[in-house]
Amino acid sequence: MDAQMMVTWSKQIETLMEGTLEKYVREALDELIAAEQWELLSHLMLTGPEFSVRRTTTALAELGMFDPLIAGACLRREIRRSAASGPARLGGGAIFRDFEAPAEGEAAIPDHIMEEAEAITRSADQSRRIAARREAQLDRDPVRHHIVDTLADLLNTSEAAMEAMIAIARCSVFEETARTAAMKLGNNNIVMGRISRAGRVQDMIAVGEASGSMAVHTIIARSLAQAMPDSSHPSYRAALEHVAEHHPQEATKRAASKALGR
Repeated sequence: MDAQMMVTWSKQIETLMEGTLEKYVREALDELIAAEQWELLSHLMLTGPEFSVRRTTTALAELGMFDPLIAGACLRREIRRSAASGPARLGGGAIFRDFEAPAEGEAAIPDHIMEEAEAITRSADQSRRIAARREAQLDRDPVRHHIVDTLADLLNTSEAAMEAMIAIARCSVFEETARTAAMKLGNNNIVMGRISRAGRVQDMIAVGEASGSMAVHTIIARSLAQAMPDSSHPSYRAALEHVAEHHPQEATKRAASKALGR
């Protein structure tokens, strides 16, 4: 992003980042949209307050401009009120005090105590890292869900919205968001038929994996069985394997297994 762009639109950026008065938020948003500042809006989707980003989502969806929404759904973290504290460092606080100055070359603190303290510090840091990973897995940013719900309402009428939802299901770093997007796709017969007829086997299988749902796997297996790609297609074997594993009818599963040479 050009640094001058930030300078040019600094007033609008500040307004959207504050996200307090709807009148000013809408005016700033309208100005950025009129100037087609899609890259800048993508950045704001990641960092802006919920109020501003929800209105940005609605405005962009109405325009059919979905790329910034993909960025938000794939990368935006939940904005929390309290900042996480950094890892503690041994010696960062007044834990040990030297009441008697040691002789030259002599350790102020006995080695075995220092080793125990370092072990405790390492254990505490590891616990904090594990807690941070768990916290990321439990990230429930409402904006990401709003983006997915907004796109879901457009799936039947907009192929661009469908493409955006597929990208979110395949690429979101947040498991819950990817799963929700995949469920919206997998349970939409119109969308699954459209993807199947286009021969997009890898997209279908990826959606099934992201959903974590046996029901969605079954829907995809049915669709693949009805529109199996040619044997020369690179995804032919992957389609057969999915049908052999997930199709609800035993006869169809056996036929797929036989075609695989099993």
